[in-house]
This record gives sequence, structure tokens and C-alpha cells, in this order.
Amino acid sequence: MRAASLSNEKSHKLCLDFPGGNIAVARGRFLRLFIGNMASGKTRHLLTEIDTLRKYGNKKIAVFKPRTDVRSGLNLIRSRKGDEDAAEEISVTRPLEIWPLLRARESEIGCRFQVIAFDEVQFFPRDSGFFQLVNHLLNEGYDVLASGLAFDFRGEPFGSTPDLAVLAEDRCMWLTAYCTKCGARAPYPQRIIDGVPAHYNSQQVLVGGDETYEPRCDDHFILPGRPLTGPDDASPQGKIWPGGIVSGE
Repeated sequence: MRAASLSNEKSHKLCLDFPGGNIAVARGRFLRLFIGNMASGKTRHLLTEIDTLRKYGNKKIAVFKPRTDVRSGLNLIRSRKGDEDAAEEISVTRPLEIWPLLRARESEIGCRFQVIAFDEVQFFPRDSGFFQLVNHLLNEGYDVLASGLAFDFRGEPFGSTPDLAVLAEDRCMWLTAYCTKCGARAPYPQRIIDGVPAHYNSQQVLVGGDETYEPRCDDHFILPGRPLTGPDDASPQGKIWPGGIVSGE
């Protein structure tokens, strides 16, 4: 009973002292990432976690999404099953604009949020500073929830998702989608334009739903124009064996 009382007193103190106090906050306890292909339930799991932490953990949670995500509607995140939650929209190239939005929201409610949630994190490019933002949020004492695609339509790592997977460590939950052709595990989002697979040189980001994408397995993933695998010029082996590695006869 005393431990619970101390926990409530600490939470209450955070509210009373914000925003003018000098509170030493510990690093956030976790980054939890829901990662996988389209139709694997990433946003649904994110929304369930948000609802659970609010309802049973009494957590104050701020939700954000990239402006690029226009499928869910303005200032909303929405799962395929229709579950939704309100979300502030931020720029994919300037994610640091979250800070004035976050401080304004915290001033409105009179205390700090405890958890920050992001949907569709693949839309934040690796050079946008989003990884640094998430790390900064953790250092500021926030816990972080996120969901994102692992691969783009080329079958290559997509945006900031892989970097967050490294940061999340054992709190990275890989979710499974199933191939529309054979029912096997499907890691790749197959982009279909006018009934045919999109060319490798197509633009990376094209927001769309089931009319544009479908999950595919290794055997049924088709990518016209995919570059052939060749020697890696950056590999140190190229310096050791300038003529390349020749297999034995």
C-alpha cells in the first residue's frame, strides 16, 4: 500500500510542478515498436496498447502521426478494423516541430504526458532527425510507442523504422501478414499500378490502400527493374582482393 501511495504522490507531483519546476526525470523506460508489413495489424496493436495504458495504467498519452499519412483522415490514426484515435500531425522532414505542440498540450492539461505514440513512422526519412527525436524523448523521461512498415515496395528498409527497431531492442514486436497469392508469410508490400507490379524506379512513397498494395511472400513478390546483385564497392574485401574473389575450380 505504501509503494502505491508513493507512486501516486510522484505522479501528482509531476502535475503540480509542471511547467515551471526543475524536476530531474529519469530516462524513459521503453520504446515499444510494432513493426511488419501492411495488413499485419500494426496500427491495431498500437491503438490497443494506447487504450490499455490509458484505461488500466492511468497514463497520459499524446499521439502523433506524419502529415504524409492521409488515408486515416485529418488528425486521426485508424486501423483497418475501424478503431481510431485523435493524433496531432507533424512534418516528415521537420519532426522537431513536435516540441512546441507537445509543450502546448502539456500546458493545457497542466502536467506532463507520460507516453508519446507515433503511427506510420516509416514516412520519416532516416535523415529527418526522427531517430534523434525519439532518443531525446526517452532522455526527457517519456516512454514511446510506435508502429511502422519494415520494408518499402522495393523490399528495402523503409525510413526510420529499422533504426527504431535497433533502439527498441527486445520491445520490438514483429507482426505477420499473409500473401494474397498463397497464404504464406508475407514480408513485402507489393505495389500494383494499373494492374501490374510497379517498377523499381518508381517513387518510394505513394500513399494507398488495398487498391494499391497487397502483402506478398518471397515467391510472389515481383519487382520489375530490380538491380542485379553485384560487388559492393564499399566492402573492405575489395581492398584486400582488388581483382575480386575467384571461386576454386
